[in-house]
Amino acid sequence: MTGHLRISKRTRVGEVHGRLDIEPVVVGVDEDLISAARRPMAQPGTRLLAVVDAEGRLVGVLPVLRLVEEIVARVSPEELMAEVTDLESAGRFGREVGAHVCRDLMGPPVHLTRDSTVADAFRAMHEHQYSGLPVVDDQMQVVGYVDLLELALRYLDQLPASSAPEALPS
Repeated sequence: MTGHLRISKRTRVGEVHGRLDIEPVVVGVDEDLISAARRPMAQPGTRLLAVVDAEGRLVGVLPVLRLVEEIVARVSPEELMAEVTDLESAGRFGREVGAHVCRDLMGPPVHLTRDSTVADAFRAMHEHQYSGLPVVDDQMQVVGYVDLLELALRYLDQLPASSAPEALPS
């Protein structure tokens, strides 16, 4: 982290997101899944893609893992068939195997703003079970990305050594 910033639960995301090492990965709503899957390769720490419309506004999010599972299902559907255990999972599997563009797989546009706090970020990530979230401006344009693990590591880095847990005996 460049410069010194004490991170607390009241710290605003706007003060933090530019200091983290992970940039957002933005894909178009009508972008094909193979093209979208290639984008996180340049930013492997980003585990959630920001899906935007033609005007660049956030319209959904797409976990990288879900995208990879979709591509694997095309190549080797039997690998994912083991997860089909009831009618609901069978319906979801059928919809996802037919997905062609990001719109087909994306979830709602869960996001943070610059005014969100670190506590808001942790709460939203926990509630939606995402390990990161895009940061948007007032026009819903993606301006950053906050990653749970990186944020937690930065927070832990500032704790005094005396408050660190003792090592487990071997």
